[in-house]
Amino acid sequence: MNEQTLKLLEKALLSSPSDWETRAHLIDEYLALGQAQRAAQLLQAAPEIPGTEVDALRKAKVELETDLAAAQLTLEGILVRNKACAQAYLLLAKIYQKRGLRDEARKKYGAATVIDESLHDAGLEAWLGTSPASSPSKETTSKPDKNENDDENLPVAVLAPTTADVPDIILEPELPKTTFDDIGGMAEVIERIRMNIIYPFKNPEIFQKFKKKPGGGILMYGPPGCGKTHIARATAGECGATFMTISITDILSKWLGESEQRLHQLFEQARRRSPTVIFIDEIDAIGGSRSSASSTMAPIVNVLLTEMDGVAAKNENLMVLAATNTPWRVDDALRRPGRFDRILFVPPPDVPAREAILKIHLRDLPVEKLDLGKLAQLTDRFSGADLRAVVERASEKAIYQEMRSGHAAKLTQSLLVETIKEMRPSTNEWLETARSYASYANRSGLYDELVEFFEK
Repeated sequence: MNEQTLKLLEKALLSSPSDWETRAHLIDEYLALGQAQRAAQLLQAAPEIPGTEVDALRKAKVELETDLAAAQLTLEGILVRNKACAQAYLLLAKIYQKRGLRDEARKKYGAATVIDESLHDAGLEAWLGTSPASSPSKETTSKPDKNENDDENLPVAVLAPTTADVPDIILEPELPKTTFDDIGGMAEVIERIRMNIIYPFKNPEIFQKFKKKPGGGILMYGPPGCGKTHIARATAGECGATFMTISITDILSKWLGESEQRLHQLFEQARRRSPTVIFIDEIDAIGGSRSSASSTMAPIVNVLLTEMDGVAAKNENLMVLAATNTPWRVDDALRRPGRFDRILFVPPPDVPAREAILKIHLRDLPVEKLDLGKLAQLTDRFSGADLRAVVERASEKAIYQEMRSGHAAKLTQSLLVETIKEMRPSTNEWLETARSYASYANRSGLYDELVEFFEK
């Protein structure tokens, strides 16, 4: 696009600042011309940015050139809503590339190219050491004279590593010290976990009479930031079990068949270290519906089903907890008995839970006498993460006051109330989406707990 056309579009935008299509077109053109600062100015001057994934990616592309931290937050927000957004993983890989974090860049780039096989970036591939420039075509991959370095030059998805080639230990397990005493509220969710996982593990002789074995699976769903990961870690701490966290970037590989092998090895590693709690974070990214999954992702779902309830699976003392913000994207077969026997809704904390969470986060901080009950009343629908943010932001204000005045400052009731009024609960968007599923897609009764929550 020539300079005269750009000027005409700029003039049109001045007369109609809310014309997002014109603004977005200009942003794209300036990015293509390498004028990221002008693109950023146009983005910042927008009265409103549409909440679509395409526009969020556009925003991230601008931030990638001007503010890496902001770009990362934008991309992570996209992946909260859509774990299979290949473009978001690719842009995250570029962020890690700019920061010199090769391993993290490789993980994100691998996820992007597995989700979308057509998505490649020559610059990233060269930096990661996987440039296709040195790769022969598929027609020339069979050579009569093969040397020891030929494997590295084969194109993506042509050579599948053998099981022995896949690293035996992909994740480093931990022994968490967190217990249910460190969780504020959520008594009902905790009791169901006790009954289905902890009691059978600690009292095997009683449960054996009813042919109930220790182990099993629980799928937790709910808005982000409400403690699903914290609950999983506390479950391992209660049992004194090894804790292993699995996410999509730990599994996905560009090599054909390696993703499935990695997933199998993770389960084998967990069985060798039993008792073990496996926590699959964002399971909708790994165990999404096969009817809408790509040809690359569907086999991973099949392996997950087999590992959890296969003929050869020996899962005694293996507890599998999973979390998702979008249960409607999880494959139906994962929800049948023998896999995830229980589906638990982890709601935003209620008033007593919010009071308990605030008490935990305010522990050991310099505070004046506080009315935690009143603070809890003011934070309706705040997640546990939101409440932690309240305390952190109020602490920043107290630090600022102390630095300015030179006198010791404390967290006060008024300071916390002021901070709460400046924030909005992060759960609102999720709850609005979930309300639609509870109202119109609950024939199987999967969302009964959601319905009860909205009726309260």
